[in-house]
Amino acid sequence: MALRRRSTIALAISLAAALALSGAELLSDAAHASTVSPESPSVASQVRRNVTFVLPPKAPRTLFIDSRSVDAPSPDEFQITYADGNFTLSYRRTQGGPITSQYTLTVRGLVEWNDTHGDGQMEDGSIVAYTPMGPGAFGRFAIQHSQRTTGDGIAVNSFVIVSNRGDLTLNLTITDGFLALPSGQNLTPMEAKLTLDILHNMTMPDTHLSLQLGLSTDQRISLENRSWDDLNDFSSDDRALNVSNEVGSASSAAFFAWSNSASVNGQPGPVTTSGPDVNGTSGDYDFYLSYARPTADLQLRVVHDPAMGVVSAAYLSTLHPGPGPALPFVGDALLYGVSLAGIAALLGATAILVNRRRRRDL
Repeated sequence: MALRRRSTIALAISLAAALALSGAELLSDAAHASTVSPESPSVASQVRRNVTFVLPPKAPRTLFIDSRSVDAPSPDEFQITYADGNFTLSYRRTQGGPITSQYTLTVRGLVEWNDTHGDGQMEDGSIVAYTPMGPGAFGRFAIQHSQRTTGDGIAVNSFVIVSNRGDLTLNLTITDGFLALPSGQNLTPMEAKLTLDILHNMTMPDTHLSLQLGLSTDQRISLENRSWDDLNDFSSDDRALNVSNEVGSASSAAFFAWSNSASVNGQPGPVTTSGPDVNGTSGDYDFYLSYARPTADLQLRVVHDPAMGVVSAAYLSTLHPGPGPALPFVGDALLYGVSLAGIAALLGATAILVNRRRRRDL
């Protein structure tokens, strides 16, 4: 019992310390931003401020990312959380305001199927084998977190999640600035790259493989032939599912985007899709990413790089500022920093008071 109390207190104090440090860094950044011109590389390179947590600290299974715009005329924020094979993206068009767009992405399973009609469409084929995933397929291995800073001062955070069987590795990568990738694409700070690395043993030599995803939202979903990144020259040959609230000119959108090609056993191959279709059991949507096989090898490795992101009001406001002066980041950072520091103090004080009270009760 005493060991459990000490562990609980240690966890609370660790989280409090992390929050306090984040708050202190934000206050320092706010002071720095007030004295440095917007053209300074140190300011221009940091488009957003990302705060990340993995819990529990020693062997994390859950993830939280908070991303807020820096020095934008119309500041916004989004959060990404992960637990048990589920990723949830929430977007607030106005910092501190209500959620304006949200969806949850679930890894449901791997489908092996025959292309019965020869049209490359999974819905027209026949299923040969199905490997279920979902929440029960994750949790055996801890999340691996790494961080680096580029020569341009861009902070890059990566979180590697491995399924219990080791047949699917998810690498979630987010930055606080624009980052050129080796593929020639660009990772924007308004999204997180979700690289899929699939290892699967097929049962037949001429079948196809699909990744079944679930998408849950109470908002409108549309399948777009070109993603926002593609339309704005940050990537090429991308498609996307857009999730929007349809509120006139102030509408906002979150997206799940993917490239139309993937690496299959080391060779580039086309990616086709099926859905989104309403799932008759859960009421949310089923969506499939399908991969053709370049050879008859039974062992298949697929590497694909979708992304979860938002159509950022903050970014658009920097491209097309209104007639008024830009809203200062200093006030936003001070408020956010003070909030984090206050939460840290409350967590720390609560842990100490609980410990003292339990000692008196003994």
